[in-house]
Amino acid sequence: MEESEGRNLINFFGEFKDGVAEDEFFQQEMRKVVNNIRIIFLILGILNTLFLIPDYLIISSKNSIKLIALGRMLFLGYVLFMFYYMKHMKKFKVLYCWITFCELFSLMLFIFVFFQYDNPNYLIQAFGVMVIIIGIFMIPNRLVNMIVISAIGIVVFNVMALACIQQLEFSEFSAGIVYLIIVLVLCSIVAFKDNYYKRINFITNKKLFKMSTIDPLTKIFNRAKLNEELNSWIKYAKRYMTDLSAAIIDLDDFKSVNDNYGHLTGDKLIVDFVKIVNENIRETDIFARWGGEEFMLILPNTNKEEAFEISERIRMNVENYKFEKVNKLTCSIGVAQFSADDDNVSILQKADNMLYAAKDAGKNIVMG
Repeated sequence: MEESEGRNLINFFGEFKDGVAEDEFFQQEMRKVVNNIRIIFLILGILNTLFLIPDYLIISSKNSIKLIALGRMLFLGYVLFMFYYMKHMKKFKVLYCWITFCELFSLMLFIFVFFQYDNPNYLIQAFGVMVIIIGIFMIPNRLVNMIVISAIGIVVFNVMALACIQQLEFSEFSAGIVYLIIVLVLCSIVAFKDNYYKRINFITNKKLFKMSTIDPLTKIFNRAKLNEELNSWIKYAKRYMTDLSAAIIDLDDFKSVNDNYGHLTGDKLIVDFVKIVNENIRETDIFARWGGEEFMLILPNTNKEEAFEISERIRMNVENYKFEKVNKLTCSIGVAQFSADDDNVSILQKADNMLYAAKDAGKNIVMG
């Protein structure tokens, strides 16, 4: 995919400008990594709780210890809830909020604990904030959320440092701010590039998938995708004992159209024909180009009488349609119903036999 095309589709936060595309990407991305996120959160919750040991040994105030213990227990409880909740999630859009709250909670808890120490070292704790910021950017989330959380943490940490640390040297304080900002900027750049190229790859894969399953002229399924759908519906019909029918449609005397009017006109007629069929089938029906001027219909939960009725409606609408240049075009249709001993080859063979019978009977007819 061209870089210029990507820039037109993706904003400066590394997200799709189209909200529907962004939701689709995030849903797919989270489905791949949600189990890893659950484990990361669980480990962080356990480690955060274990820090109660040095807190107890270093902090002299019992009231502070109680507050810290309460905060760490609340964080552990939230993490355990997330660990269970994410396992059963089907739609991950709301996960942005849960992850953001968890990260903000952990950062504010760290800052709170830091200022309960008797003689806190500014640069050592600034290093701790940097580690948390790096961790925030490692967990999948919206880039804007990562930046905002980190910026809030940096501001709160330094305001608290100025208010609570006596004799804080300006050189030490300014160095800490510079280091924190550098970490934030570098993490933001890396995260943006990661978001950007993941979405470029997502678009490319969608295009490749579409090319492998969609007929480029008619925009309906191609033969490969049809075989996949047919196999799937045969398994479904056998498992649940439901009706299934198939129909093969062939445009009558189409070679003469190409010979007399050219292939561009022939292509236009095929596109118009596909439009007619799409208007006369149900959403659950599968319509595909079988090859050339031959097309295939898979009709789930449909017996032979219903399939015949649908096919006859298609035939009549094609016959009555005024096509460009040729004015009139007809089609022949062979219909077959799936039976318990059929497979994907035999049901197509039955439909094909009916198509040949329709041709032999004079064309522009449905046989089943």
